[in-house]
Parts: sequence; C-alpha cells; structure tokens
Amino acid sequence: MSNWANQWVLLLAMLAMVVAGPVHAQDVVRLNLGGDEIGVAMFEPELRVPVRGALLILADEGQSASANLLAALGESLTPSGWAVMSLGLEAPPYPVQQARRYGDDRNAGAGRVADEGAETVMIDVMDDGDLADLESEYNASVQNLLGAAKAELKGRGYERVVLAAVGQGAVHVARFAGDNDFAGEMVWIAPRFHSGDESVLSEALAGQDALSVLHLYSSREDLDALPVRPGRRMARLKKAGVGGYQTQVVAMGVRPEVRDARALANRMQAWLKAD
Repeated sequence: MSNWANQWVLLLAMLAMVVAGPVHAQDVVRLNLGGDEIGVAMFEPELRVPVRGALLILADEGQSASANLLAALGESLTPSGWAVMSLGLEAPPYPVQQARRYGDDRNAGAGRVADEGAETVMIDVMDDGDLADLESEYNASVQNLLGAAKAELKGRGYERVVLAAVGQGAVHVARFAGDNDFAGEMVWIAPRFHSGDESVLSEALAGQDALSVLHLYSSREDLDALPVRPGRRMARLKKAGVGGYQTQVVAMGVRPEVRDARALANRMQAWLKAD
C-alpha cells in the first residue's frame, strides 16, 4: 500500500473515532506493521497506581478500535490500574466469509440450499488454493497487527499484557498466543467460532501450560446451536495441555453491548486478580 493510501487510511480511521465519541489525540496510536503499512489502535492509560498491567483487546469482526463496547470496557478497567489498548478487526474477504458460512451450514446438517445462486457461486468457482491463500493472508495481517500492538505496550513499559477479544476475534488471539508461546492470561468475551475453528484452537493452544483462559458467555446463549458447547471445549483444551481454562456465564445479551461493559470488566478483574 502506498504512503498516500496509508495516510488516507489513518485519516479516515481517526475521523471515525472522532465521530464515534470524544477522544483525545494522544489516545490514537499508530502501529508500525512493516514497510509502508500502518495500523491504528486506541490507548487508554491506567488511572491509578499500582499499575496492574495492560489489556490488549481485539474487536469483533467488522468493528473498529473505537467500537463503543471497547471504549466502555476501557472506561471500566482503567480506574482499577489497567491500561487498555483496543484494536479493530476488519472483516475477511467476501469469499472467505461465504466459505465459512457454508462450512457452518454443512456442519449443522443443512447442506446446500436448493437455490445456489449468488450466495455460493463465489465459492464454487474459486480454486481451493486461492481461497486458502486469501484466508492465510487475512489471518497473517491480523497476527501482524496483534504483534505490533503487543510490542507497543511492551515499549511503553507494560510487562504484564493480557490478551482479550470479542466475538470472532477470539480465534485470532488464540492463534497469536499459540504462535508466540504466550505465557499469561487470555479472555474471550462472547466468542463466536466457526466449525473450522475448533481444530485451529486445539492445534494453536496445544501444550500451552503457561496460558490461562477465561471464557465469558451470555446466559441467553443457545448452547445447542453452538458448534461446541463451552464445557466440551474446556475439556478438549485442557486435554490438549492448556494450563487453565475457566468458563463463566454473564447476564447479558448474546452479543454484548455497552451496558454490559461494567459486568464484563468486573468478571475480568476478579479473575485476573485471582489468577
């Protein structure tokens, strides 16, 4: 991507953050992704000492770093001594989205619908290798963003960095933890996994005995509709060697909203204090 294009990306991202709500200029962080690439993060420093560490929170798919839920989580966590850096998560390329949806349907026993029009034509005509390349490039870009953000926090002096993610961001932080032998804590907030993600989780987190995971999910979640129930996933990952895995039910909507931020932050802080 050219320098000109990167400047426009940064300008548009900052404009979106301003429109979404009041921010301070120092809260917008440019992340060096290598070459001419840049990323954008939001950073909120801790508001009290002693400093407990920093949370690196990845948004749900299609949400920006200034998503209202992430901002509300920051407001709830920083008064307790936690710094918060938030990252947006772009949606994957359309063919990847469709392939995932098709895989979920097949896993649920739905198969192909009778009308295989525009919904699946992209999958049908795209070579499997090309589709895999698209998905690999997308995943690599997210991993690069997470790595740059973690390095930024370390550069700011935060020794304890906690990984967290909302919704479909969970599989990306799991992959990051596995690829980097992350020793610490990871929080999944109402995670949403595709059927193909289960093997990724088991492989990425296998043998991560220094990793502790907190899985927060909604009391309204239809567990029968999930690819894998939280309890079963816990058993699988513990068998794979994950050091600690805890599930907690939270009284909130299936997809958390701003009003749920305080309850989520309280659960996270209590778990991090006890861990």
